[in-house]
Amino acid sequence: MNAGLALGLAAWAAVLWMRMNPTLDTARLQAPAAGTSVPPAPRRSGSQLYAAECSSCHQNRGEGRFPVFPPLAGSSRANGDPYRLAAITLHGLSGPIEANGVRYSGLMPGLAHLNDEEIATVLNHVRSSWGNAAAPLQAADVAAVRGLTSRRHAPWTAAELDALGVAAQVQP
Repeated sequence: MNAGLALGLAAWAAVLWMRMNPTLDTARLQAPAAGTSVPPAPRRSGSQLYAAECSSCHQNRGEGRFPVFPPLAGSSRANGDPYRLAAITLHGLSGPIEANGVRYSGLMPGLAHLNDEEIATVLNHVRSSWGNAAAPLQAADVAAVRGLTSRRHAPWTAAELDALGVAAQVQP
């Protein structure tokens, strides 16, 4: 009889303890939470994306850091072929390059972790800031470049970029 009483008290104590600690209630842990979807991240502006992803190397006003990171202000790459610029942004750039008549030798990591809209937004910020006045590009343009270069897993070199005919493949 004492064993039955002890077992009953232990079961009662366990139920009481679980009610006092609802996060440990297995029935509640297994039940799906109603209406608890994760809200989408707020959309960031081009300047916010640039500040978060690019400014530590290319600086706040796109002036770059000699001799490693070339400037984006007045850059023929930033103002030139938007598809080639998207390819650089997606996969990065390595080795010696020339920008505004000056030789740089650094490594830019790719930003493929950003979605197509974010890449278009940050590139449009670069292409319209610090005296740059290049035509904007769309997320669909970035998506097309991402698709064409999807097998790429290393940063581009300047020679590879010069030989890259992305614009001809993307444009209708």
